[in-house]
Amino acid sequence: MNKAISVLNKSNPISAEQVLELILEALRELVDYELAVVMGFEDKNVLRVRKAIGPLSSKLLDDFTINLNMRKDIARILDERKAFLFDENIPHVDTYDEIMKLPENHSCLVAPLYIGDKAIGMMTLDHRMCSRFTPEIVRFISTISKLISVALVQTDASQSLIKKTESLLLERNVLLHSSTDVFKNMVGTSRAWTTVLDSIKLVAASDVPVLISGETGTGKEQAARTIHRLSNRAEKPFVPVNCSALVQSLAESEIFGHEKGAFSGASALRKGRFELADGGTLFLDEVGDLPFDLQPKLLRVLQDGKFERVGGEKPVSVDVRIIAATNVDLAEAVSMGRFREDLLYRLDVFPLRLPPLRERGDDTALLAEHFISDIRKRKGFENTGLSMAAIEKLMSMPWHGNVRELKNVVERAAILSQGGEIPAEHLVPGTREFYISNAAKKPLKPAGNKEAEKGRVLPEDIKPFDEAQVEIIQKALLASNGKIYGKDGAAALLNLKPGTLQSKMKKLGIKY
Repeated sequence: MNKAISVLNKSNPISAEQVLELILEALRELVDYELAVVMGFEDKNVLRVRKAIGPLSSKLLDDFTINLNMRKDIARILDERKAFLFDENIPHVDTYDEIMKLPENHSCLVAPLYIGDKAIGMMTLDHRMCSRFTPEIVRFISTISKLISVALVQTDASQSLIKKTESLLLERNVLLHSSTDVFKNMVGTSRAWTTVLDSIKLVAASDVPVLISGETGTGKEQAARTIHRLSNRAEKPFVPVNCSALVQSLAESEIFGHEKGAFSGASALRKGRFELADGGTLFLDEVGDLPFDLQPKLLRVLQDGKFERVGGEKPVSVDVRIIAATNVDLAEAVSMGRFREDLLYRLDVFPLRLPPLRERGDDTALLAEHFISDIRKRKGFENTGLSMAAIEKLMSMPWHGNVRELKNVVERAAILSQGGEIPAEHLVPGTREFYISNAAKKPLKPAGNKEAEKGRVLPEDIKPFDEAQVEIIQKALLASNGKIYGKDGAAALLNLKPGTLQSKMKKLGIKY
């Protein structure tokens, strides 16, 4: 889409058809269509093709006309003045039925084009696969159709057209954010999420510490990486540290490094994470778990950019931006004596809260489609898609594990569906999430005498974890034709290392 802007900004005259071609080509970076057509009125009741592009485009479409007296369905859509998505489950006459043969059930979107109160044409998008155009895409097309309308009535790329184009490009819409490398994975259009994106762009321009808070699975590391990529440190290292995974005895050496001979086994000087991040960004994930005795040393680095390696006396100076993340209340940790108050003040210069998925409305469906798009790139999964029932179920699930859980559920469902359309019943939450969402409403019974003595109960019809693993691994092996290694192997489908998968198979008694 940026390419379209650069061409439109040139002073050379450009025709309306050329503008349409630029916009429709740029639109394909945001919306996966196979045919895009713009039609204008030839007279009061006849539409004629002005531009058609896409893999399904044909010379048969050149100057193709539609008589609205013969197509009352299209005339009705134009009268209603809003984008319309044909119901794929109800037979209907395709827009180009006279000259093209598309599958009986396919994705078809029609958007009326208006200038003020005057209808000037329509745009159509088609794809041979079903469920390609989500409600978010329909709303987006309703917006972009305004730009198409302007292009139809102006034959030159005037400054007015440029401004309208730029205005549309700046809309807070995930489809536009995904057109840049920086925001391609920051998917969402909800008010809660666009507020986060705005904050990220704002704070990226400075070097102040950022404290990202949010539940597990909300995308804290991804937000930190985005801040880094947008900053003037983007060409320098981004070094993540998981504070909750640090071994107490080695934590100081891991973060600050050590001198040769500092302790038994320190046979050489070793740089810590701060030195590795020099000039760039250090991301302290789960900073609330940072050992208490290391917190004063971190505070000093934040204050003057200096520290000593373990076993060293000479100060080491670094230029590092700190981004920290937590899923706990650090103020409460301060009151409990587990976190230094002065360190919290130093880290919390710019607080950034990531909303849980349940607060992001329609972003759930948009994120699911984003994950499906990635899955379609894999061999054997080119036709993977979500059924309408699946989308409805996704929107109703509680998502205790947030975006991470959603991705896992979609990945698992794609395997269970063997690369085809995903039905609602294949959208099964993980074991932890299943228990959380169902424990309160299912009949409970003791899990055996020993468990009953401990007060533990399980849902009556929960599936044993090993049994669930066997089912998913067998589905993955079936989808990969028994292949474990390689990009299209079962291990890759399950996001596991081949050795890990083989160990699990051996443990579970799965033969292949």
